[in-house]
Amino acid sequence: MGLMARRRRDPAGGTADRLLELDEDYARVLSLLDRRTAFRSILERLPDEIGIDVAWIGELDPTGSIVLGHAVRTQTDVVEGLVVPPGVGLGGHVMHTGRPQWVANYPDASDLTRPFSTQAHREGVKGMAAVPLVYAGRWLGILYAAHRAEARYGDVTVAALEAAAARAANAAVVSERARHAAEVAVHEERRRLAEQLHDTVGAMLFTIGAGVQSLGDDLAHHPDLRARLETIERQAAEAAAVFRESLQTLNAPPDAVALGVALRADCRSFEERSQIPTRLLMLDDLPPLAVSRAGALTAAVREALLNVEKHARASSVLVSAFRAQDGVTIAVYDDGVGPPAIEDGRVGLGLAAATERLGRVGGYLTVGRNDDGGVTVRAWVPA
Repeated sequence: MGLMARRRRDPAGGTADRLLELDEDYARVLSLLDRRTAFRSILERLPDEIGIDVAWIGELDPTGSIVLGHAVRTQTDVVEGLVVPPGVGLGGHVMHTGRPQWVANYPDASDLTRPFSTQAHREGVKGMAAVPLVYAGRWLGILYAAHRAEARYGDVTVAALEAAAARAANAAVVSERARHAAEVAVHEERRRLAEQLHDTVGAMLFTIGAGVQSLGDDLAHHPDLRARLETIERQAAEAAAVFRESLQTLNAPPDAVALGVALRADCRSFEERSQIPTRLLMLDDLPPLAVSRAGALTAAVREALLNVEKHARASSVLVSAFRAQDGVTIAVYDDGVGPPAIEDGRVGLGLAAATERLGRVGGYLTVGRNDDGGVTVRAWVPA
């Protein structure tokens, strides 16, 4: 029941009721950030909303297979974890055509490659429909609905399933982005902690080592004390080596989020130096990149930000990263005036060097005016 409906029932609106409403709405928002919870919430409503018996989702894996799960109203566990190879069954037909498909009696359907008739018999389903789970042209999987008797699926039912699939696809992408943002934030905090430890504990270890060495020179004629100092010196050196290894581990994010961590650090440093409000927008869960390609992208972003700082007189900067052309694009957008050289297609030495570096890894860089009169620098590399 919606929030407005609850408020109409209670015009006065007691404090406790309002707190309960806020808590429920907050829980609903949080559920969108967890893919499994969001899928479950969407699927559990379908049987009562459109009159089906069973529903589940098949998620597309990197091999092109469909992995079934998240089933509701089932009587067995045959659906959970079942892997449908590419081109097989009703899901394979949907992947091939790109359109919703249905059969009145799945176990007896003559136009399908159907190795799962045994599972259908065990679960007791016959009529079955499947619709694409797609977001912005990106295939995520299949939404399935089934009846325990023979059934035909009209336009209204199919449209309702397509609407549910659209909600599920949105939820999947939101959860991906939320997870990625959380991972980037965690590794960004690890990097900040590593820098802080380097500046404090690292400096203390260096001071201890230097002090022990100096004291050792003064105790050259006291063998016993000298030996004890050498032991302390060796232990301090070992501690410093372990400490450096720990810092390297803290400071090295995994490949999947390394680019996001680097971009956040660069944007934060730029904003602190220039006092220009800077926003980083990660539009997709970006694919992992080779170190050379990620390095070329971040170098281009740093050079673009440096140009903004030197020339743009901008009041704001937006850095966005997104999938494009089977690769990753990062755009640096400002609302300033930009260097005059771009009017005739020329760029400075820094951007020229960035262009050359991108070219060596198969990428490219473009520079041009934007609608706000400032400059947009775009850098792309293949994934």
